[in-house]
Amino acid sequence: MRIRDFGGAGLGARSEPFVLSPDGRAAALQLRQAEPSSNTYCTAVLVVPTAGTVNARVLDDGGEVIAATSSRYGISGLPLGIPKQAIIRWSPDGRFLAYTKFFSDRSEIWIHDFARHVSRRNLVSDVDIERMEWSVDGRKLLYESRPGLTAARKVIATEGLGGFRFDSRFWPLSSDVPMPPADSPLVTRAIDPSSGAEETLQEADKAALHPNDERPARSTAFARLGDATAWSAPSDDGLFSAGRLHVQVGPKAVPCTYEACSGVANLWWQPQGTLVFQRRAGVDGSLTQFYAWTPGRDRPRLLLGTTDALFGCRESGEEIVCAQETSVTPRHLVAVSARDGSRRIIFDPNPDYPAAEAGIVRRLEWANSAGVKTYGDLVLPRQYRGDRRLPLVIVQYESRGFLRGGTGDEYPIQALAANGFAVLSFNRTPWQPNVDHPVGEDEYLRLSMEDFADRRNILSSLTAIIRQLDRDRVIDPARVAITGQSDGAVTATFALANTRLFSAAILSTCCEGEAMLQQSGESYDDFYVRMGYPANHAAGREFWRQGSLAEAEGAKPVPLLIQAASSEFRMSLATYRELKRRGWPIEFYVYPDEGHVKLHPSHRLAIYNRNIDWLDHHLDLSGSRKR
Repeated sequence: MRIRDFGGAGLGARSEPFVLSPDGRAAALQLRQAEPSSNTYCTAVLVVPTAGTVNARVLDDGGEVIAATSSRYGISGLPLGIPKQAIIRWSPDGRFLAYTKFFSDRSEIWIHDFARHVSRRNLVSDVDIERMEWSVDGRKLLYESRPGLTAARKVIATEGLGGFRFDSRFWPLSSDVPMPPADSPLVTRAIDPSSGAEETLQEADKAALHPNDERPARSTAFARLGDATAWSAPSDDGLFSAGRLHVQVGPKAVPCTYEACSGVANLWWQPQGTLVFQRRAGVDGSLTQFYAWTPGRDRPRLLLGTTDALFGCRESGEEIVCAQETSVTPRHLVAVSARDGSRRIIFDPNPDYPAAEAGIVRRLEWANSAGVKTYGDLVLPRQYRGDRRLPLVIVQYESRGFLRGGTGDEYPIQALAANGFAVLSFNRTPWQPNVDHPVGEDEYLRLSMEDFADRRNILSSLTAIIRQLDRDRVIDPARVAITGQSDGAVTATFALANTRLFSAAILSTCCEGEAMLQQSGESYDDFYVRMGYPANHAAGREFWRQGSLAEAEGAKPVPLLIQAASSEFRMSLATYRELKRRGWPIEFYVYPDEGHVKLHPSHRLAIYNRNIDWLDHHLDLSGSRKR
């Protein structure tokens, strides 16, 4: 629970867990640590020398840890629950560091002056600061926000005096008041970094906030060195088209036809004209690879290939600085040599984490009945010697980087293994429709729902690996629990409704069904209907018999635990009532002031402990220790 974290929740190529100084000699980041006893977080803004020979320095506290929200379905302010990520920016000369602080009622911009060793608050805003950059000359700090949200909220409050007309602005799961619209415009402003006074905005300032205009169309990564440019862009318009490496030197295109040149996520030029690039490879992108290539000469040379997650990478001389997570070590900073791919640790915020005491981790790859390959990580008790069958807990639905608690972080994998469980950290099986190029996301989602094609694909993978672990005599097939949050919870309930593989289940969100659509509001309902969900009660009878646990006629009653957020627990009510009345052993807990992902440290600790104890009881773990 008290692991020190930095950066956002994702591991994507566009993640920004830290920011390098202009000279590459230091990284700045916001560190946070949960304090369950006080239900708070301790935060700090740190500067870390990339040489790794000098300790990190604390510049300031980092403000509060506030739950992020999102804008979707035409409305804003939807409760995500993940920590809102601070924005940190170095001035072009490296003298100043600007950073945001977030509080429950405001956002602030602070600036640290390295010459004077002081930090000062320069701006207070009652709406989120969504983007921040320095002007090219470093004389102004630029930022974007949506000040129109303040007026929109006042209009809604006034409207409430006469009653609200129910329409697509409502998000009934978390509020009885309409949400502000998602199209409130972004407004760009500039301030003086010394005084905080508003400055006149120039045309060049807008370009500094959005500097990607020179990039080729649809490019996802771009680098320039003199007259040489390199970029990654999808090879076609398909939703699943991998990023392909393109290089141009002056007017001449230099083709890269090697397999290594696909799936490229990031790239950097070295001064001598060598291009270093990062890509995902292996089964469903399970590997991270770095290559070096001199365009026009030989083939790309593999520098590093690993199952570790390296992300948010930035160039620093002859090294690439990245955030890294391994299966048994939390997030830390490393430098990857652009010459030979060797790695060195720059900063480990958790030097006391006992990685050496972790359970046995085995990377597994397998194919389902349709031949679709996927992967996962099997974690076994450290003292396990293959002398008995273990109860299995399936944790979903991404298995990259540190094996902490699955997506949503509610199922502590190492703690479960230490208590005697086998744990499968399952990476969601990829699904592609039979057509090569779905016309946009809407068509892709609709195709995925035809006869529940996507869910059946995932269930086939789970069935295959459970049977394999049974054949290998690792697990007891009569004691298999499935857990899940969000998409993982849908996988879990579909599995419970359509198989008898599982003897227990825990859901962090619940549950698919007609009542879910009724309670979610018009915008959310419209989205699901476009996907292929039934538009009314009469059209949904056969659909829900397969897709809803509450409507499934042959579902095997198993112990079920629901641990829901206050912003979503209403989605669980119909399923809870139906299953309880049928005699299922079911427990239901609601955590106040939480979004889609739970944020409060005391809640997270309670969830961890309850999940371990509940699984211990219902999978008869104490009995298995005696066998």
